Amino acid sequence: MTTVTTRQLTQDMQAKAAALTDRAGLVPQSSDQPMDAGDLLFYLSETSMPMAAFLREHGLFTDEAGLHFDIAQFPAIHDVADTVIRDYEAGNRDGAWKRFDLSEGDDAAGNGTYLLIVLAALDLLYGPAA
Repeated sequence: MTTVTTRQLTQDMQAKAAALTDRAGLVPQSSDQPMDAGDLLFYLSETSMPMAAFLREHGLFTDEAGLHFDIAQFPAIHDVADTVIRDYEAGNRDGAWKRFDLSEGDDAAGNGTYLLIVLAALDLLYGPAA
């Protein structure tokens, strides 16, 4: 598992800001300030409590030490995020939607699309090809 301080995450994000926007789809909170860790951490804050617990079990969470993640767990998280989106588009509110206590359209973004953006951003910053 990797831990990155918010300060280091900010520095790394600023060094690759254009790629994070263009390739990972990360949208900064503010267009008049440099990208910072909060721009990425915002995406994680939009999950449901059961999804946050799932992410923690799979090594993706924040605490006072910074952002923790385990790249080896990304495929499992990616699969769940894809399922949330796919089930939403199919009108299926059983399975993943019940498991993660999701109920409305915004949940598809916060628990699906946003997680895919986080994974893409972290892979771009710290993945094998980084």
